[in-house]
Amino acid sequence: MNFGKEKIPVLDICNMIDASATEHEILVLELADFLASHNNMQFPHRHNFYQLMFIESGSGYHIIDFTKFEIKENTIYFLNPGQVHEWQFDYKPKGILINFTESYISLFLANWNHLKNYPFFIANGNGSVVNVESISNNVQILFQQIKHEYARNDESAQYMLRLYLLQLLEWMSRPLNNVIKPYELRQGAIILQKFDRLIEEHYTTLRLPKDYAAMLYITPNYLNELSISHFGHSAGTHIRNRIILEAKRLLVNSSLTINEIAWALNFENHSYFSRFFKKYTSITPELFRKQISNAKNCIY
Repeated sequence: MNFGKEKIPVLDICNMIDASATEHEILVLELADFLASHNNMQFPHRHNFYQLMFIESGSGYHIIDFTKFEIKENTIYFLNPGQVHEWQFDYKPKGILINFTESYISLFLANWNHLKNYPFFIANGNGSVVNVESISNNVQILFQQIKHEYARNDESAQYMLRLYLLQLLEWMSRPLNNVIKPYELRQGAIILQKFDRLIEEHYTTLRLPKDYAAMLYITPNYLNELSISHFGHSAGTHIRNRIILEAKRLLVNSSLTINEIAWALNFENHSYFSRFFKKYTSITPELFRKQISNAKNCIY
């Protein structure tokens, strides 16, 4: 875990358990038990793994990348590696926490990028919160099966554990009742999912739609048409939104100077970064940081 003051802490799975168990690539924990032993983790942080948090009961707030979600019963919160989040529970919640690495699932499948195809595991966090009230009994059964196989802790259980986890992910990705989907399942959705993945890999170095269109083997005009149709804004705006999101993350949750943030995001200098940030947010980085700091209790 990196607790350097200049960076947002990044938690490994080994931070969640005893050091003797760090070879594990998956953790299945009762949420109340986890919070009781890790009450110092209720600060803004990132993970380098995927996380599912199923809330059966509880109240409070879960903040994911500047969006404040009220904690509600029978809700699943999905987190990507790299997202900044924190929680504020009013009282001890009831639920299950599942943490797993990308390799835990991907090495089991032919497609290494399989996890990134799920609508709740995309870069910008759309669809991160899914209410399952109407199918809560079925969801609880699946989570209990996952818990049971995890507790067995033997080789055969690992196969069943992966299968149950994949079943849960596949099931939740379907258009069932209140499941939130960032894309309609229509022509172009797969291209835009790949576009999101490429942005996540290259947003600090590639900022023009034509660069991504070339990697997707389509024309810039077609990429722009798809982006406007599905996202409601241009491909260029979609790329810039990712840069702005990371800039906000660093401004709020790190003590990096504005110049250091500019370098981290591959801007030529402080002035260029400040102009870019103000152009697309109507506020300077310095003022944004100050306002968030002054009003954090209201925002969070």
